[in-house]
Amino acid sequence: MLKKLNYVLLTTILVFLSCKSDQQIPEINYSKDVVSEPIPFAQGIISTEENSEFELTFSTDGLTTYFSRRAPEQKQTIYKSTLVDGKWSTPVLASFSIDRDETPLITPDGKFMYFGSERPIPDKPNKGNFDMNIWKMERTETGWSEPVPLPTPINEVQEEGEEWPSSNNNFFFTNDNETFYYTTMVRGTKSIKLYETKLEGGNFSAPKVIDGLFDDENYVVYSAVISPDGNFLVFNSYGVPSGSGGEDIFVSKKTQNGWSRAKPIGPLANTKGEESSPRFSRDGKYFFFSRAENYGNYEYGNWSIFFVETEYLGFSELFE
Repeated sequence: MLKKLNYVLLTTILVFLSCKSDQQIPEINYSKDVVSEPIPFAQGIISTEENSEFELTFSTDGLTTYFSRRAPEQKQTIYKSTLVDGKWSTPVLASFSIDRDETPLITPDGKFMYFGSERPIPDKPNKGNFDMNIWKMERTETGWSEPVPLPTPINEVQEEGEEWPSSNNNFFFTNDNETFYYTTMVRGTKSIKLYETKLEGGNFSAPKVIDGLFDDENYVVYSAVISPDGNFLVFNSYGVPSGSGGEDIFVSKKTQNGWSRAKPIGPLANTKGEESSPRFSRDGKYFFFSRAENYGNYEYGNWSIFFVETEYLGFSELFE
């Protein structure tokens, strides 16, 4: 009898954990068809012809997305859309987006949202030519709390005479609510690099640089994310010879010694145009990125968000 009760209890626990896992990482089909090649995401609703859209994040249930949108001759701001009966709602400006705001990220536990903003930090005026910093909000019963800037050593306001990209960061990423990644050009260095910091006791540890992604460390590493399974680091970089031209997306594989040398994600995503802002759906089934046509002479078309099922990118095969 005792063995039977223990078996029932164990089965109940396993079912509970399975349900809990399903709630945390839902499987949602964002297309009724197989997406074997990149297509615009929610075309005409989220990805539009008249605006530029890029950099999206999903709620923990995968049914709400926040993304950056820039209207012609305007600063980008953050919009919100919800999936209802298989269709994304008309995006609305997020209530907290009041300045040049971009790169939203909702943590896996759904408790916090981070985003980049040009808004001034109280009592810490920017003295350079262009400065963005990371802001944080907490989920409350009535919505998101008022945004607050992250402290140093994450945010560093530009000093007099500094120019972009020095001390400029806008995207804060985590897969586990503990280890965070962001890219910036630290004052006194010569390139935008990837940094890792850990949230310990409510404070962020001193950032550590992640090197070795390229043979030439002068190539920038920007907008970095890690796949939900933790195996791949994906980011964009500019002008790397192994890329397809302009801004391209690169991927690195996790090894026993850290991250491998990065490789271009491949022609399914990278083109002679511009590709950036890699992102994953919560369950990792879909891969998202932003693309714009390159007209030459530093002139570009509008950015749009594209997506494709991750399996068709063949990340593992790139490293065989």
